[in-house]
Amino acid sequence: MEERQDPWSSSQIKDYQKMREEFGIDSFNYVLEDNLMARRSLFVGQRDFWRIREAIERKDKFAAMTGLMPSGEMHLGSKAIIEQMIYFQKKGAQVHISVADLESYATRNIPLEKARTIAIENFLLNYIAMGLKRCNFYFQSTNARVQKFAFILAREINFTEMRSIYGFDDSKRMLEINSPIIQASDILSPQIYDEPMPTIVPVGADQDPHLRLTRDISSRMNIIKSKTNGKSITFSIGGREDPEPYFNIIRDVIKDSGFEIGKINQKYRTAEVENFEGSTYDLDLKIARKERELNHINSIAPSSVIMRLETGIRGGKMSKSVPDSTISLNEEPDQAEKKIRRAVTGGRESVEEQKRLGGNPYICPVFELYLYHLSSTDIDLKNVEEECKSGTRLCGGCKIEASDLMSHFLSDLKEKRESSRHLVGEYLENGK
Repeated sequence: MEERQDPWSSSQIKDYQKMREEFGIDSFNYVLEDNLMARRSLFVGQRDFWRIREAIERKDKFAAMTGLMPSGEMHLGSKAIIEQMIYFQKKGAQVHISVADLESYATRNIPLEKARTIAIENFLLNYIAMGLKRCNFYFQSTNARVQKFAFILAREINFTEMRSIYGFDDSKRMLEINSPIIQASDILSPQIYDEPMPTIVPVGADQDPHLRLTRDISSRMNIIKSKTNGKSITFSIGGREDPEPYFNIIRDVIKDSGFEIGKINQKYRTAEVENFEGSTYDLDLKIARKERELNHINSIAPSSVIMRLETGIRGGKMSKSVPDSTISLNEEPDQAEKKIRRAVTGGRESVEEQKRLGGNPYICPVFELYLYHLSSTDIDLKNVEEECKSGTRLCGGCKIEASDLMSHFLSDLKEKRESSRHLVGEYLENGK
């Protein structure tokens, strides 16, 4: 049975290894000492992250893209995504953030004007307070370029594919079916309206279907495709146009890299390069940018880091649709304290058992608060973990400490939100 990935559900993913195997996701094996989530093994997968690592090391141009659903409060799970956007912005990424107001209208029936208010008050102000610098922050409903490109992308997709990826059935409305296509347009637009470049999309594990769809579309829209087998590279030229201009691009780039094409098959529109020892990063980028001269909608398949879903404090996935199990960044500190003190834990049934057998932090939503948000140092996190397992940390005291830390965080964030309000216009299209 498949490990379900549903972008609109509040269900939790139980087996990330199974998820990786079923959906072709690679493990995250990169060392990022300055990235808290990477350091704490909260990235459960990745797609082509090597491109982003290469771009960062070379100080090359690259983009970071995400979206927000303006359907309610920004919660702690959303905070983790924006922390990654801030991280990549500091590494030099051009940041793009889409307000999915068309999607919230299609799937949650939220009027566009209301969605705009939610996006600014519940999300953008928190982004600025958390440290996000100026970026391309836009609304789907007012971005004609994204809408136009979504129309073009729709030509590449049929309902069978949408049903396979998202589980859509015949009862789905066209608005809901169209939403993932607009998201694909969002993800590819940093390249389409600039030039082909590595693009990173940090997502929760439930959002990976959007990346699968977008990467498939990106591949289809490229005329020149390549397949590497060891040191051998085979290029194929799609479409029905005269292949010679595309063969010339391949010849020029390969020659510029210091190698030669071994064989060209005009009938099958392929070219082979043997014993290529250059950089495939350079090769892909040069070919994609040269192809842009002939194909205005080509791109490099977007990369992603896939994040473990944070558990709600009452269990399940932390989701806006389950408010009692979710802590909002706009939550009043005293309300957050009450929620944490009612949280389920990984503790034993009695104090005596807890002292004797210890607790289980690995199934505890309160420990996850420390893991994701409350422990600023790895030493502090390790102490919480070991004290829980040894039985010296009891659930009652742990909840009190966690609620105090969360209260301080929310109070501090509230102050920063209010002091940042005058900056909002700098992030919006046309300043309003």
